[in-house]
Amino acid sequence: AGDRWRVTVGPLDPWFYYYRFIVDRTSVKDASNPTKVTSEPTWSTFMVNGERSRLLSDVPAGQGGKVESMTYRSTVANADRTALVWTPPGYDPDRAEPYPVFYLQHGGGQSYTDWIEMGRAKQILDHLSLDGKLEPMVVVMGNGNVPDFNKELLENIVPAARSHYHVSSDPARQALAGLSMGGGQTFGVLKAYPGRFAYVAAFSAGFGSATGVDAQAINNGTKLLRLYVGDQTDFVYPSFMTSLTTLNTLGIRYEFDGVTPGPHGWDVWQKNLIDLAPRLFKR
Repeated sequence: AGDRWRVTVGPLDPWFYYYRFIVDRTSVKDASNPTKVTSEPTWSTFMVNGERSRLLSDVPAGQGGKVESMTYRSTVANADRTALVWTPPGYDPDRAEPYPVFYLQHGGGQSYTDWIEMGRAKQILDHLSLDGKLEPMVVVMGNGNVPDFNKELLENIVPAARSHYHVSSDPARQALAGLSMGGGQTFGVLKAYPGRFAYVAAFSAGFGSATGVDAQAINNGTKLLRLYVGDQTDFVYPSFMTSLTTLNTLGIRYEFDGVTPGPHGWDVWQKNLIDLAPRLFKR
C-alpha cells in the first residue's frame, strides 16, 4: 500500500504512443498492458483514436492486406531468418503482371518485427490502399542485422521474396527504404548498385562519404530519391544536413521537403512512411 504510485498524462493528441517504466534504473514492462514489442520487450503501446491518427488505426476486419512471415536462408548470418511481408487487399499471385515490391528496413537495435509492431506499417498501408492512394504492391520487411547488408538483401532477401511472392524483378518496379541504420544501409545499396532500385528513400540517416560515388549512374537509374529527417531533437539532424551538401556537390537529384517535427523515433518514421508510400510506382 505504501509502495504504489500512479501518474496521469494528457490529454494526448490522437496518435500511437509507446512507453516503459524505469524502476530502480531498470526498464520494466507495464504488466497491466500486454502489448508486445519483440525487439524491446519492456515497451508497451497504446492508441489514442481520432481523425489525426486514422491512418494508424485498424481498418475494418477483412478489408486490409495480409501480413505473413517468410522464412529465408541467410548466407551472411548462416541461419534461417524471418521477414514480414504485407500483401495488398485482393493480392492475386496469378495475375498477369507481377506486383511492384518495396523493401522496407528497420533501424539499429530493432528487427524485422518493428515496422509492424511499432511503425504501424500494416495499418498505414491498409488505409492508404483503401483510400485509393497506393499502387498495389508487396512490402517486404527483412532482418537487417547483418555485417554485409548488400549481400543479404540482394542474395538472400530479394530472391526469397521473388520465390514466395509474385513480385517484379524490373528495377523500375522495385523500391528500397529504411530508417536510421536501415537508411544508412539503403544509401550503401544505392552507392554500390545504382539503378537496382528505382525508388529509394532514407528516414533519419546520413549519406556518408562521397568517395567513389557514381552520381550519373544514381541519377540515371533512380526515379525518386526522397529524404526525411526529424527536427533538431533527432540526433541524425547534423549529419543529415551535411549529407544534403554532399549530394548537392555530387549533383545527385533528391527530394527533401523539410524536417518532420519530432525526434529520432517512430512518430517521425510513421509520418515518413505515410508520405512516401503513395509516391512509389506511380505510372
